[in-house]
Amino acid sequence: MKKSTIVLIAATVVCLGLSVVSAKASVSRTIHAISEIGEVTYTDECKERIDRAVSYYNDLDKNLKLQDQITNDDEFETDKIEYARLAIKAAKVADDRKEAEGYSSADVQKYVTDAREVLESYLTEDQYSLVENYADLTALESEYSSNGGSGSASDSEEVSIPMC
Repeated sequence: MKKSTIVLIAATVVCLGLSVVSAKASVSRTIHAISEIGEVTYTDECKERIDRAVSYYNDLDKNLKLQDQITNDDEFETDKIEYARLAIKAAKVADDRKEAEGYSSADVQKYVTDAREVLESYLTEDQYSLVENYADLTALESEYSSNGGSGSASDSEEVSIPMC
């Protein structure tokens, strides 16, 4: 065999080996990111941890079926559903407290929009029914879109995040 052929074969073996190592590292990184989510709360920090895990999970090579190697997938699905439930609850609480705490319709609409974005980015449509308060979101979306997003109270300036 020629030297160039031997070098080409050696390079191919090295590349395949690196590919396997990279795939294993991606799976490990994803499993670790999921375990780092911890207790699910409606906070920016928790959302960032879930977003990171979702990004890593979605980046896994589907051709290699790497998502099947995620050992804490059930925990991950439960965490995403719980965060969606909390996002919907925050929208509902903002709507319920609109007059008492001076939330504007725009404030409530933002919570409703945020809840929908969480649902769509974390779950498949088939999973929406697993979110126990999903009907609250659809009702709020109806209320705020049927009257141009004005809700039923007058608008005001300031709002704080409702605690769930």
